[in-house]
Amino acid sequence: MLREEVLKALLAIDSGEESLEEVLNVGGQNEKDAGLYREIVKGVFRHKITLDYAIESFMNRKNQKLHKPIEMILRMAFYQWIYLDRVPAHAIVNESVNLAKKVGHKGSVAFVNAVLRKATKEKIHPEDWKFSSLEEEINIKYSLPMELTSYLIKSYGEDWTLDFARHSIEIPATDLRVNTSKISTKDLLDSLAKEGIQCKEIPGLDGLRVLKGNIFSTRAFKEGFFYVQDQAAMEVADFALKGQEKELKKALDVCGAPGGKSIGLALMRPDLKIQCCDVSIKKVKRIQDNIQRLGLKNIDPKLRDGQRPSKDEKEAFDLVLLDAPCSGFGLLKRKPEIKYKRTLKDIKSLVSLQKSLLEASATCLKVGGILVYSTCTISKEENEYLMEDFLKNREDFTLVDQKSLPLNQETDGFKMFKLVKTC
Repeated sequence: MLREEVLKALLAIDSGEESLEEVLNVGGQNEKDAGLYREIVKGVFRHKITLDYAIESFMNRKNQKLHKPIEMILRMAFYQWIYLDRVPAHAIVNESVNLAKKVGHKGSVAFVNAVLRKATKEKIHPEDWKFSSLEEEINIKYSLPMELTSYLIKSYGEDWTLDFARHSIEIPATDLRVNTSKISTKDLLDSLAKEGIQCKEIPGLDGLRVLKGNIFSTRAFKEGFFYVQDQAAMEVADFALKGQEKELKKALDVCGAPGGKSIGLALMRPDLKIQCCDVSIKKVKRIQDNIQRLGLKNIDPKLRDGQRPSKDEKEAFDLVLLDAPCSGFGLLKRKPEIKYKRTLKDIKSLVSLQKSLLEASATCLKVGGILVYSTCTISKEENEYLMEDFLKNREDFTLVDQKSLPLNQETDGFKMFKLVKTC
């Protein structure tokens, strides 16, 4: 039953019917099964190119086109065989064959059986594979599409790209922003420990990193003592307010869903009135749900098109935060499906949207106000080049700070720019 649910989820993500986040939020499983379900679903997408390369090495005919459900069954099986040590070979073969019987014909069932019996006679070690070039190694061993691999090598060099690729397939940490309006960081650490959740403090931030345990079943979660947010995303609010001595009365979070950046601002400046917006009704509902659980009163969720500010919003805010829609390549640990869905052509269309949002957001800022532009991607077109282009045409803005967080063991990849409106 569990493998059927995994297969259904994988096919839904692959077809675009559902997102990875949506299929991982399904309920109804016990904790052990839910853990394995999430592990296989995310693992298959994290290592898809590697898995396909391994599968093909045990097929008699190379480049053979497979029926999509059969292809996914093999990916599930090879993922368990290569990356999980708790599932024995005979169980992988039997479960996969039984699953193939439900979605395929006799020929495809026999094919799955033959490939898996051959594969499970030996241990597969991708780290021992040999390649003709570093580019091919990064593409196959670290499951980074060739187009993206070539782009990154051209932009940042081979060593940087290899390091990025290695970190992109790591299991991401779970970080928590402490709701300091209700509890201190130390008290939350102690409270979670009493429920069997091991955490450690994140230096310099009101945050915790989870080392062990399911935080969503805790009393602390139900009572809104924390918000799940990666360390890099936490740092955006910290970056926006760093060094700001003067009073800030009104802030605008342009693309605010699901509310994490506004939550950070609200906790750091309880007297700051924040308008947290999104263009989607569904996403605005997520903002409302999150701030309601946390009990924050200084965030106002609003349905709003960031490219079309109203007349009343002109020069109305002391702080404007634009966490722009982007290619998301800094989130590959957390959202591995992005690397197969995004192309370099997407970057061009995204840059056009980002420029439009940035220009519109700039009109909402008071003289002397702060404009923060951030993305969760690493492409220069969406960051440095876009910012250079904006400043070239805007003498009324000055860049006062910028920060880059690489995708690594500690954080997702983020870039941030802080500007001040001077006149």
